[in-house]
Parts: sequence; C-alpha cells; structure tokens
Amino acid sequence: MSGELNPKDTEQNPIGKEVRVEVSMPEKFDIKMVDASSLSDYELWVFIASLLCNFLVGFIVSTISNADNNTKALYIGIDIILGIFFIFSVVMVIIRRKKLSIETKTIKLGMTHSGE
Repeated sequence: MSGELNPKDTEQNPIGKEVRVEVSMPEKFDIKMVDASSLSDYELWVFIASLLCNFLVGFIVSTISNADNNTKALYIGIDIILGIFFIFSVVMVIIRRKKLSIETKTIKLGMTHSGE
C-alpha cells in the first residue's frame, strides 16, 4: 500500500451525513452611488495635496538645517509658495469632497426570506 486510497475510506463522510449551514444577512442594503468624474477629481486633488505636503515638509527641514544665511531667504520663499499651494489644494479637496457627498445617490436593496 504505497499511498493508495482504499475505496472504503473515500465513501465515508468525516463530518457526518447531514451538514446544516446558517448564514446571517441584514434585511436591507444601502449602496451609495457617486459620479465617477467627481470621484476622479477628488482623488486627483488628494494626490496633489499629499505630494505638495511632502515637498513642503522637505523644504521646511532643509530651511531649518541650512547653515548658509545667503540662501536662507530663498528657502523661506520656497516654503511660503509651497505652503500657499498646499493650502489651496487642501481647500480644493474639501470642495470636491462636499460636491461628492451632495451628488450621492443611495440605492436601497431589500432581502427576501428564502430557505427554511
């Protein structure tokens, strides 16, 4: 018997003759649908805001660690410009998020009783 299965072993069910499975599901599903173009605008502005935040933090760190007084004003100017762009992009994210939540359409699905 080198790894062969006995036909008698394959006929027996190891968990018994009857298996009962119960699944619980809610009676209602609420699906929120949004406009795909509004969602893509929102995602784009979130990406821009996160990118600008990374640039801003990097330049703030370089401004703090800069020992040369001649270029410190340049770094501070870049920090201010990046800060303005970052604030603008965050405002755009908030506007797009509000627009996205206003244009939401909710679809309600109900479950019927089955089985039993």
